[in-house]
Amino acid sequence: MAEPNTLSDLTWPDNVLIFQPPDPNADADTIKANIDDIKKRIQPTEDYVDPDDPLVNGNIGYRSNNHFSTKHYALLFAPGVYPECDFEVGYYVQAAGLGAAATDVSFTGNKSGPFVPALNKYLKAADYATIAYDGSGLCLDTFWRAAENFSVSTTEPLRWAVSQAAPLRRVHVENDVEFGDGGAYASGGVFANGRVGGDIKYIAQQQWFTRNVEIGGAASGGAWNLTFAGCTKNVPTPGTVDGNAKMRITVEKQPIARVEKPFIVLTEDEKWELHVPQATCDFTSGPALDASTGDQRDFAKVKVCKMRSDDKDPLDVVAYNTLDAEDERITTDLQSALDDGKDLVLCPGTFYLTKTLVVRFPNQVILGLGLSTLIAPQDGSPCIRVLANKPGVTIAGITVEGSMQKKSPTMISNFMGSTNSDGVRSLIDFGEPGKEDPGDPKNPGALIDIFARVGGVNLEREKVSTDILIRIHSGNVIGDNLWLWRADHCQLRPNELPNNPKLPLYWQVRSGECGVKTALDVKGNDVHMYGLFCEHTTEHQMICEFFPASCFTILTTFSIFLHKLVS
Repeated sequence: MAEPNTLSDLTWPDNVLIFQPPDPNADADTIKANIDDIKKRIQPTEDYVDPDDPLVNGNIGYRSNNHFSTKHYALLFAPGVYPECDFEVGYYVQAAGLGAAATDVSFTGNKSGPFVPALNKYLKAADYATIAYDGSGLCLDTFWRAAENFSVSTTEPLRWAVSQAAPLRRVHVENDVEFGDGGAYASGGVFANGRVGGDIKYIAQQQWFTRNVEIGGAASGGAWNLTFAGCTKNVPTPGTVDGNAKMRITVEKQPIARVEKPFIVLTEDEKWELHVPQATCDFTSGPALDASTGDQRDFAKVKVCKMRSDDKDPLDVVAYNTLDAEDERITTDLQSALDDGKDLVLCPGTFYLTKTLVVRFPNQVILGLGLSTLIAPQDGSPCIRVLANKPGVTIAGITVEGSMQKKSPTMISNFMGSTNSDGVRSLIDFGEPGKEDPGDPKNPGALIDIFARVGGVNLEREKVSTDILIRIHSGNVIGDNLWLWRADHCQLRPNELPNNPKLPLYWQVRSGECGVKTALDVKGNDVHMYGLFCEHTTEHQMICEFFPASCFTILTTFSIFLHKLVS
């Protein structure tokens, strides 16, 4: 059965906000009123602001209260010009243009378009371990947000002061881009497929990965390391940096292969399309911001998937970890659409899976909006399994999260048992254990903007676990911006005090909590990773069993508290 595919026929949930540009021929007052209305609709999606907070350096004092929220939003902008339309992109919010080309949606004026500042500027350095100075705030936890497919022509720079799981991609910025906010500490992110007319300022970023970006001005700043792959024009010279013994720059001029993230387009005749750019081994340097040259898929063959209407409250531990008939219905609907050969667009929110979603056809796409989150089945099975020998499958824009594992006294492992054929628990399996699958170099599989985590929201931190976050058994798979995170901090339980007074906002994870052994396990040949962040797993950060013909452009690993770092 065909799915609804027009603006009038397709009903999006309330957390998908679609904006139309003001009429450029209208008078200034009418245009301003239209923009004010857009900003008023966006305001509830922004990060929390305490009304009693004083202004810090003239800026609004945004806070990280929504760090582990289950509320997700997508802000979708129809093609056109949006003057003086500035808005903060909060946790679990994605801002995206709906044009076929990045320049189809344009933010103009003095200050316009999405931005992310440092958060928690009310905190004092003496009281909080990661505050650089009083009023600096921090960017170490500005995670889980995204912006893509638009252009910015403004006097002020585009500020995107983020860390992991907060990509900026497919954008054209005529002026400067700033990936920091003053001296606030920041722990690295990804900027992919862009054109910047001015400077790129990395400011206090510990590390950053920049891919296929045309740099019109200078690239400066950064604390430890910057990596550039497929970038053009004013790319920094590789090597160490004078005056900063800790700083190193790495440059890969011509990446081996390239895939770009699928995106949604609203056409002039108000039809919805899913554009899937063609993978290439030829055009691997510079941006690709024009209308897509890949597949342009009508939404008649795209299933728009909505979360349950009564989202679960993680503070109600029993209800949050209990799967019910609604979860079963939604999971079954998702699988039925995949079995019909349809692509999936997951609306913002959380999907509590009762069984693994199995991708059975080549070239299928699973695309998340608003950082939609899949909670893994409670038997240790993955959220998604791509069957062997299914080339061209793309999974993009989603968070996969470990669940509270249900115990079974009859199982040696004391768990119900993963449906993976080798019994290993995971969150994504690309390919199948023991099945030969060389993949297709002309039609690779892709994992793009994939954020895997165990811990954080679920208060049962002693019971949420998996063995491996992502396993790649197939060959010729490309990863682009993966953050594979065993939580080092979690949401505080009601009335619970922080276990580290110098880090008072969260619970700091200890041994025996949020268990994950390995972040990434690669068994396929010709697997290429661009922007790989692995953190805090208890045994290995990454295992790569087939190094020949495999290229990992950047592997950023962290060892925090008493965990072993292996790479």
